[in-house]
Amino acid sequence: LSLILSRRSISNYQLLFRHLFFAKHVERRLFGTWLDHQMIKEFQVLRKALGPTYMLRQRMLHFMQNLVYYMLFEVIEPCWLRMEEKILQKSDENTDDFTLLSREEGNRTVDDILRTHKDFMRRILKECLLTNRDLIRTLTKLMTTCLLFSDQMKLFMKTTKIAEEQNTIAMLERQRRHHRDGLSKKKIRQIHNSSIAERNLRKQKQIDRLQHELNTESYKRMISRFEQVFNSNLSEFMTQLMSDHDGRYHTHLSNLCIRLDFNGFVTKSMNSEN
Repeated sequence: LSLILSRRSISNYQLLFRHLFFAKHVERRLFGTWLDHQMIKEFQVLRKALGPTYMLRQRMLHFMQNLVYYMLFEVIEPCWLRMEEKILQKSDENTDDFTLLSREEGNRTVDDILRTHKDFMRRILKECLLTNRDLIRTLTKLMTTCLLFSDQMKLFMKTTKIAEEQNTIAMLERQRRHHRDGLSKKKIRQIHNSSIAERNLRKQKQIDRLQHELNTESYKRMISRFEQVFNSNLSEFMTQLMSDHDGRYHTHLSNLCIRLDFNGFVTKSMNSEN
């Protein structure tokens, strides 16, 4: 591979893949947090107490999903297809247009292909924000905040033991269904009523444990702090995007701005804070 690509190109690929893998990792962790929250979604009495947590998680997930989508499907895929098209085409010496090569015309030189690849890599790095030091620094802080939030939510679920109990309940329910064969309707009805009573009692115990954790000052401070840091970093990131996207060759920043703030919520929040 090093005979074809320069050391610089390989380093650029490593930088790009590291950036993409980290963004995808953060997105998957937030999705895991969303799955954990589905386990406690049935506790309607806690919806108000869990509201700030749900809202913050959804905002983080929205940001990461749109960022990953932008890089994969609005930057990398179109640029890759454009590079493939150029490699399979031959430039006319008199014009800037490209005409398709035929077998009789022969192939392009290695230098032409490397030049096309270099343009591809330059554009990819630029539109994935890796050439803008300020933007990538703020973006890294945003993703790190999201990752730390996911870690804290995982610790919260482990402390309340909701996931463990749900898995145990599912296993017991499968065993009960297996042993119901051959029982009378009356016996099955008794087992069903007993299961409902056990479920209600277990549900109330889970609600009490969750309520205890949600009412602690440490949990409230944690959510408030995460929200404050995320809002601050997001405001800084969007301000940098908006200040740069008006440039002549920065249309990709404009696309990212629209995707991250499609309904103007972030802009309104920034204005209200100012």
